[in-house]
Amino acid sequence: MQQPHPLSRTPLGLGLVGAGEVAERHIAAAATVDDVRVAAVYDVRPERSTVPDFDALLAHPEVDVVVLTVPHALHEDLAVRAAAAGRHVLVEKPMATTTAGCARMIAAAEAAGVVLWVGQQQRQFAHVRAARDLLRSGDFGAILRYREIRSNHYGPGRPAWFFDPGLAGGGVSMLVGVHTIDRASILLGAAPVAVAATTQTPDGWRIETSADGELFFDAPVTCHFRWYSAEAFRHETTVECERGTLLLDPTGLTAGGRRVVEFDADREYTESFARQYRALVRTVRDGAEPEIRPAEGLAAVATVEAIYASAQRQGVRMAINS
Repeated sequence: MQQPHPLSRTPLGLGLVGAGEVAERHIAAAATVDDVRVAAVYDVRPERSTVPDFDALLAHPEVDVVVLTVPHALHEDLAVRAAAAGRHVLVEKPMATTTAGCARMIAAAEAAGVVLWVGQQQRQFAHVRAARDLLRSGDFGAILRYREIRSNHYGPGRPAWFFDPGLAGGGVSMLVGVHTIDRASILLGAAPVAVAATTQTPDGWRIETSADGELFFDAPVTCHFRWYSAEAFRHETTVECERGTLLLDPTGLTAGGRRVVEFDADREYTESFARQYRALVRTVRDGAEPEIRPAEGLAAVATVEAIYASAQRQGVRMAINS
């Protein structure tokens, strides 16, 4: 096992694995952060790569952090190999496709003494942070009801691996459900402990494209959720409280009937990645407490596993084993 790569220099070098749509967002965000730079890129398509293979990326002298933007099922092995090479790891959500895979990644990072960062972008968005702060302030009183509706487009133009359960680890629950799980955990200030859910799989398909259910937390509030496939994007979170309602939508936050956060969705999405990199630098280089612990990434995957187990039993409530 190699020793962790020295991090005295600035900026930190990023080694991107996967050069698809999400990687492009990482590249755009990194260009706005002085303390990071893209040092190498590896993709299965040679024309999009700057190094011939993953081993070459790990051996690149300027790569400090390996960024994994590949199909979900590949996260586990690549993260373990990166950690063994002494490189820090930023892995896109979901952390892996199984809790066993997540645990293996955590063990590898701990053994190598490197940072393992899960890209749960919800906690980087301005309206989520503002809503969290308002709820923690107590100004709106106790939370009475929590609902989230989110769409994802399963149609032409989407990557082929989205439709392959072996690579994706599942359908909409694994792809976007982890966002709902993480957002609810942040806003409610608690971890999910059980779930009751049903899923719907189109005839002839191998992955579910919609899911409905309830997340039960170690708190007196239940999260009601619905995820479904549609070409038009929709993402709304409603938090009803004793003294007003918070509504998060794709362009901001309305609280108590007043618009308190407003942004351009596309620019905010890129900025959320930039915030993530600034936070990662503080952790990797300066030793700051990470904004997301690997155990939280594992808990999100454990919740999805419980969703699938519940759906197989027609919506029976299932405990989350994380």
